[in-house]
Amino acid sequence: MFRAACTVGWIDLVGEMLLLRPFSSLFVLLSLVVVLPACPNAGGPGDGEGEVDRGPTSIPLDGDPNGVALRDDGTLLIADDNNNRVLSFTDGVGTRVFAELPTAAANGPGLGAIAVLDDGRLVLPRFGFGSAGDVVVVETDGTSRTVPNLDATRRRIGAAQGPDGTVYIAGFVVVGDGEKVGTIWSLDLTTGAEIAVLDGFSKPVGLLVVGDTLFISDQQRKEIAVATFPALNDVRTFASSLPSADLLTAGPDGSIFTGSKDGDVVHVDRAGTFSIFTSGLQEVRGTAYDAVHRRLFVADHDGDEGDGFTHALRIFPVDP
Repeated sequence: MFRAACTVGWIDLVGEMLLLRPFSSLFVLLSLVVVLPACPNAGGPGDGEGEVDRGPTSIPLDGDPNGVALRDDGTLLIADDNNNRVLSFTDGVGTRVFAELPTAAANGPGLGAIAVLDDGRLVLPRFGFGSAGDVVVVETDGTSRTVPNLDATRRRIGAAQGPDGTVYIAGFVVVGDGEKVGTIWSLDLTTGAEIAVLDGFSKPVGLLVVGDTLFISDQQRKEIAVATFPALNDVRTFASSLPSADLLTAGPDGSIFTGSKDGDVVHVDRAGTFSIFTSGLQEVRGTAYDAVHRRLFVADHDGDEGDGFTHALRIFPVDP
């Protein structure tokens, strides 16, 4: 036997042969049953390049992954903080350099999330450690630029696009004796104008837009808050007591995945109840859910590079 999903074209061809020459085609049909090779899952990342990997898999990276995002074409994008660039991953191809970013400050870029805009551009906040914070735009031709006129003291991490196309950035400033004051800003990618639209946070890290809802993870408060577009004036707690919530991705059935510095991947259901999806990793940064193949990509950061680093991209199956 063979899998019909992998051999639709061959089945159509043999069907036509049988209609025209039912007796002489019988041998051809039997031969095809024997010799047809296995073929990759259709319509997914790396289609035609290799089998789709649902994991569990660990892929060593020559770089430090932070934000990850899945494009509509199935390409996974990875913010490589060690090398100030964006990598891509597809099944059967592996990782490649997708885009080099503008020169970062000497103390490192501190890459945060990757937001894939509706027009195909990418937006990446760079943390800047209180002195060199900025935002990078990767154009559709692969070139990149920094957004002008930004306050370099703002430590930006999260990014997302709202339903009307507005880009939102999550970050904070440090005041006084180290107090973190967090804000969500709207950002004009051309002029660099940032307008505070939500405040009252400590260390907002992840932003996620699902329909008319904005989800915000506050790592210091260990919670996820929500607000509703367009007004965003109804901020309320969605989930609390999380283990240091990081960047966010939408999961199946209205759920959310997030990471943890404790090495956990956390699953939050639509009611706001969380559970540990998997544990025992290093420091989980970004996550990206592939709904087509029901798998989760995880950016696993090695927090101690002193003894050599083991940064990795991990893949886990997400089954009902």
